[in-house]
Amino acid sequence: MSNHKLKLTLALAAALLSGHSAAQDDDDKNHSPSTHTTADLPDGFTVLEKHVEAIGGVEANMKIKGLQMVGTFEMPNVGPGGISGTIDIKMAAPNKRVMAINVEGFGEINQGTDGKVAWTTQMPGTPPTVLEGEAAQEQIDDAEFYGRVKPREQYTSAETVGVFTHDDVKVYKVKLIDKSGKHSEALYEVESGLLRKQSFKDSAEDTAFSSETEFNDYRAIDGEVRMPFQLVVEANQMGQVITFEKVVTDPKFAEDAFDAPGSL
Repeated sequence: MSNHKLKLTLALAAALLSGHSAAQDDDDKNHSPSTHTTADLPDGFTVLEKHVEAIGGVEANMKIKGLQMVGTFEMPNVGPGGISGTIDIKMAAPNKRVMAINVEGFGEINQGTDGKVAWTTQMPGTPPTVLEGEAAQEQIDDAEFYGRVKPREQYTSAETVGVFTHDDVKVYKVKLIDKSGKHSEALYEVESGLLRKQSFKDSAEDTAFSSETEFNDYRAIDGEVRMPFQLVVEANQMGQVITFEKVVTDPKFAEDAFDAPGSL
């Protein structure tokens, strides 16, 4: 497998925590529009806050201080037989995260942050590399443990632009700009408030999405707290399905769990 494909595998897996998600035209050809007028639509942040309630609310989510998520990933369209493997993500408040991806027949690659330093290994067996600048800050921001229940801190703009039908379910489409200036569009179920899909652009001027993630199979993990157990990610015309088999709340991590492997 090429180094490019390994980097892509790692980037796609990271989409689970950041909401980042094959390039697709910026139009509504895959969604059936409703007849709602702009005046009928709720404020974008109201839609985001309904999603927070749908996944258990602020108080319940903030009682959880750490998570470990273990599962599998598949990239069926890469190479003659596709790529598959396992994924293990450890997270802790406020912004610590390490992710290990074991690619069958190739080995393990990793990335992580202790909230101050972000690092990655680009090839199995190689020493970790410290990320700098925008790449480092993006990884640290993505590791924000309570980000999904703090939409007004994560986004500077949220505009509801319409009601559509997605997978036979009515959804609000919300245009978002996050605190780093990234533009995305997200689909939230009108009835439940759950996030179903988020599509990102590399820049505001782009007419195509660079990546998309669909969020499926929401389950309770701790009382009322819910999270998706399957993500379908597409980027650069390569699709990936991430399926989590086990999610543990507040596991006991080793003291060095969020340290970079080897010596930086």
